[in-house]
Amino acid sequence: MFIRTYCLAATLAIALPAQTTEPATRAALRDPQLDALVAEALESAPETAAAQAALQAAQHRIVPARTLADPFLSTTYQNDGRAFSLGREEGSFLGLMVSQSIPWPGKLRLAGDITASEAREIEQGELGRTELTLEARVRNAWYDLVLARAIEHIIEDRRSAATQIEASVRERYAAGLAVQQDVLRAQVELARLDEQKAAQQAVIATRLAELNRLAGAPQDRTIATPDRLPDDAGLPGLGELIAAAAARSPELAASRQGIETGKIRAELAKKNFLPDFTVNAGSMYRGNFEMGPMWQAGVGVSLPVWTERRQQNQLAEAEAIVRGRTAESDVVMRELELRTRERVAQLDAALRIASLYRDKVLPLDELTLESSLASYQAAKVPFISVLDALNTLYVDRAVYAGRLAESAKWRVAIDEASLQPTSMR
Repeated sequence: MFIRTYCLAATLAIALPAQTTEPATRAALRDPQLDALVAEALESAPETAAAQAALQAAQHRIVPARTLADPFLSTTYQNDGRAFSLGREEGSFLGLMVSQSIPWPGKLRLAGDITASEAREIEQGELGRTELTLEARVRNAWYDLVLARAIEHIIEDRRSAATQIEASVRERYAAGLAVQQDVLRAQVELARLDEQKAAQQAVIATRLAELNRLAGAPQDRTIATPDRLPDDAGLPGLGELIAAAAARSPELAASRQGIETGKIRAELAKKNFLPDFTVNAGSMYRGNFEMGPMWQAGVGVSLPVWTERRQQNQLAEAEAIVRGRTAESDVVMRELELRTRERVAQLDAALRIASLYRDKVLPLDELTLESSLASYQAAKVPFISVLDALNTLYVDRAVYAGRLAESAKWRVAIDEASLQPTSMR
């Protein structure tokens, strides 16, 4: 019965502590320490800094787009006669002219609106995707670390059970009820478990370094993790998850903002049918003040005489871009729904398999181990049957732990709302 008692004491579900209250549209499991790591990564990661720099660069283009073109300054000398005549002839002067182009009212505002909309595309698309991807990487690295430590606990538990079995075999051997080969096999099993533990400790060190790297912390920093992950955490309905993914998707938000950018471009293209203006003014110095001052002012206007060749095509181009971006937005939404359905289906499968292991496979494994040990002690089965039953139990416990970690990662993938297929391999 010691195996039965031991197995019950070494329960294997991997679960997080009590979860904080979150909107129902979040599929991922929540943990305060994990959320803090995500916030730390978003603040310090170079990927986020690069995306923010791209956004800042785009925002700095807004004011120049709304600003008039630089004025043009020129100087002119006019001579009257063959000889130098400045100050002697009324027709001679040295002039200084300044001119300024002025677009039709509304053009500069629309040009600024275009660059502002493009900046929002970067903010919602590039920066938003960078943040979601980084969050997903941190959460997945966390679950990898939780799983690695859970596997280490399983190996330790398995070694404790194997140690007890080895002691029982040695007692039977000393009493002449078992052969030396059984004792040697039990001792080899213990040595193999020591090997597995050493290898698993290396995995844990690697997982810890990876998580700290993502968080921007020293890679040898200690991070505490929970011993268990829940296998019965609730999940919002499929329709709600699809709607939440659409609301969270950077690609969809950027695509819809691109439609708005295209519409503004079309408005500006319509303004291009209207003329622009140029104002100029100047002063002429004639060599002395007795001749009196000369000055000049003027207004010019552009003539859009090639509208059928230029402005009409510019407007048609802008309208075609709007239609194209509208279609692209529909494609993004359809692809996002497909990926969300795939991830929800995979999550459901992982949870059902984990439930099968918890409710059926692991209890049967425990009974099999107890039965094998009892039959061995009664000399009805060889010792190898006990080892097979022991190995099967703990292999299945590791599979169960892996399924729970996999289901947690599928939750993360749902919230990440990526348009790319998700693989757990």
